[in-house]
Amino acid sequence: MNQKSGRPLYEQLMYGIKEDILLGILQVGDKLPSVREMAQRQLVNPNTVAKAYKALEAQGIIETVLGRGTFVAMQLSGDVDDRQLQIFKQQLSELLTEATYMGLTEQKMQALVAEWYGGNHGIKSKQFSEND
Repeated sequence: MNQKSGRPLYEQLMYGIKEDILLGILQVGDKLPSVREMAQRQLVNPNTVAKAYKALEAQGIIETVLGRGTFVAMQLSGDVDDRQLQIFKQQLSELLTEATYMGLTEQKMQALVAEWYGGNHGIKSKQFSEND
């Protein structure tokens, strides 16, 4: 978690959980730490964790079973709803604008995407350095 990032902490936590699922670190049925435990691990307010868990649950990625805990509900989904697609397109547009201002060419961006997909399980966890 990067406290200085412009990205809200709950979104960073959501991203981390999604990435762990895609990398196979978390499997369907795995139990997630309680809100309080996760807040202690990540050094954030429990409300931040609760917000992330609620958003992930709304997306069908995790599910909470009263009295038992919170579990991974699904991995990759082939179904993308229109709302999720619109949000993704907006985020992608912002990233591509930033990349263009950094001086990255279309070919370099394609190479970065290919490198990212070339990792384990189709997902590469390595963060790209500014020198790549």
